[in-house]
Amino acid sequence: MREVFDVATTHIAACFKAVLFGAALCASAPTASAQSCHSSSLRPTSGLTYRVALSSVFATFTRPDLRGEYQGLFVTGTLSHPWFTAELALPGYRIAQTGSHAYGPGDLAMNVRGNVFRSADESITLGPEVAVTFPTGNADDGLGMGHVMLMPGGFVTWQHEGFTLITQLAYGRALGSAGEHAHHDGPWPIVNPMNRSELTHSVGFSALVHPNLRVTGRLMGAVTLFNHAGAAREIIAPGLQFVAGAFDVALEQQLPIAGAPFVSRTLMSVGAQW
Repeated sequence: MREVFDVATTHIAACFKAVLFGAALCASAPTASAQSCHSSSLRPTSGLTYRVALSSVFATFTRPDLRGEYQGLFVTGTLSHPWFTAELALPGYRIAQTGSHAYGPGDLAMNVRGNVFRSADESITLGPEVAVTFPTGNADDGLGMGHVMLMPGGFVTWQHEGFTLITQLAYGRALGSAGEHAHHDGPWPIVNPMNRSELTHSVGFSALVHPNLRVTGRLMGAVTLFNHAGAAREIIAPGLQFVAGAFDVALEQQLPIAGAPFVSRTLMSVGAQW
């Protein structure tokens, strides 16, 4: 019983520290981007829409030289318009691994999406998008990449009678000198592993099965390009989303089916959309 209490206390304290880091530095946003480590909301939108959420993540991982776990908490926010979406994200993490502990902010991420085409009934939307991450997380501790990452790509969204489907394809490229990547040879950081050069993909859906309940799912992954030290990955992420008016509660379980970015990762969020 004492051990259970100690574990729970440690997790709560770590999450509280992560919230302090995330809230103090910026308000962040969920995204449907392919390699987003936080769960995206695939609720349909119309007109000018705002969304805020409080999310948490818990994961375990194993690497050749170490094993451990990490927790994260972040506040999220999104601005959506019929012709564009703008997002900002900054998580805070605590990592516990063999022989060491660390906590602090992760990498600041921005995503901008342009809806260059919308069908007459607005069921189909497509266009370009670009995501950028900035090295605000400590790369030596596995909290950040240690360099800027640029990820241009495109997306297609389809909505029909309570069902939403989004597909995405993007190319991610690290910016900076080779010396900035010397701290790791393969995918990095621990909290959201990516290759220095990779082609990413994602398919996500949300299906209304009850007036207050949606079944969600994501398949996301990447293949390395022009990088002999890289590694491919593929992740499946089933989930549920309970919706009541403007509010929603979501749970998503991520499991790798190719590669080893983590052993398992659980995401939970409470959000509001108006």
